[in-house]
Amino acid sequence: MSVLIIEDNVSLATLVSMFLTGEGVANEVVNNGFEGMAKLAESSYDVLVTDIRLPKISGMEIFEKSKQLYPDMPVIIMTAFGNIPDAVAAIRNGAYDYITKPFENEDLLNAIKKAIEVSSIRRENSRLKQYMKETNMPRMAGSSPAFKAMLKLAETVAPTDAPVLVLGESGTGKELAARYVHAKSARSDKQFIAVNCAAIPEQLFESELFGHKKGAFTGADRDYKGKIAEAEGGTLFLDEIGEMPLSVQVKLLRFLQESEIQPVGATLPVKIDTRVVAATNKDLKEMIGNGTFREDLYYRLDVFPVDVPSLEQRREDIGELVELFSKKYGSKVTFSKEALTKLANARWKGNIRELENTVYRLCILKGQGEVSADDIKADSADIVTCMNVHLPDEGLDLEEMEKTIITRALAKFGGNKSRTAKYLNIPRHVLLYRLEKYGME
Repeated sequence: MSVLIIEDNVSLATLVSMFLTGEGVANEVVNNGFEGMAKLAESSYDVLVTDIRLPKISGMEIFEKSKQLYPDMPVIIMTAFGNIPDAVAAIRNGAYDYITKPFENEDLLNAIKKAIEVSSIRRENSRLKQYMKETNMPRMAGSSPAFKAMLKLAETVAPTDAPVLVLGESGTGKELAARYVHAKSARSDKQFIAVNCAAIPEQLFESELFGHKKGAFTGADRDYKGKIAEAEGGTLFLDEIGEMPLSVQVKLLRFLQESEIQPVGATLPVKIDTRVVAATNKDLKEMIGNGTFREDLYYRLDVFPVDVPSLEQRREDIGELVELFSKKYGSKVTFSKEALTKLANARWKGNIRELENTVYRLCILKGQGEVSADDIKADSADIVTCMNVHLPDEGLDLEEMEKTIITRALAKFGGNKSRTAKYLNIPRHVLLYRLEKYGME
């Protein structure tokens, strides 16, 4: 343990230093604020003890500087009886303790020992918070431009309290993106509560989100705080937001506007500080058009959209993702170069989720050793191979090829555009755009 003492009374400073050294407390002494500032700039200490009245640079200035440099370091103020109000003001501003002159050396020693205990606890808490932040960071991999662009957007919005709308196909890792926003925010040491909107019965939706009071309805035998209140200070992740009933959408909109909720059966609203991150793989604008999603809620959520790229858009990341998943599921399993090439050339309609499940299955089957290309089934083989496409030397008309595929897919599903879009693994509005572009309506 080490203590820095700043005291312009040389005799007093010397006596205090000798006493502390005799008690086994390592210490350094300086006699003015300039030297004290220099010492603090060079290294940290367990405790700072400073006189409040110093020439040129006051003890209060040194205290303020120490807070910036070492927020967890306790500061003990030494003051004459007439300057106690200044010391009290320092306590209110975050100083650990003060001691009035003249004082008994034992009193100062006891104050320092208690401060050192506080210093140790604060540093341990800081290390624990850092550890929690690192362990809460979602495990993701990739270096493709599309993936890096998504991360940059998430990092940009994370420090704010703005709502975030995470968009992307099924299986792309939208919840991981939401967790990344949370982990990079000032709320990272608080709760991240995930809610799957598609899994909540409509009649229970309001109670599940906003809570209820005992006796509010049949079966409400106790108070329930709800997911929004449970995530207070942290982040609420609303997955599949497009499945939320209209009756609940209006209440969510009010929460986003007013930062308050009214549990079912309550007579007064309650202020809640919870950030909302929502996700969907649906076209919310199309839902607005058919009356199943509120336009005002959409624009409230769409303050900062983050698009999660499909695996097709970040195909060069497949090798890193396979390595990540193989370490997760089979530490004794490796993948040959040929196996990685086969996986990289496969079509992953289920995106990263399908790739992860495939790697998991291969790790279980192999147990240990190297996965070869022959170990990988042909059900995820290269799309060009699956379609037996002949690539002539004179080249192909890609637009005509696309029109042919769309025409055949529409015929396969009797002209049903929704099923055709799902089969082609594209959003419905993209299919409609293609049909209009090629004059196929």
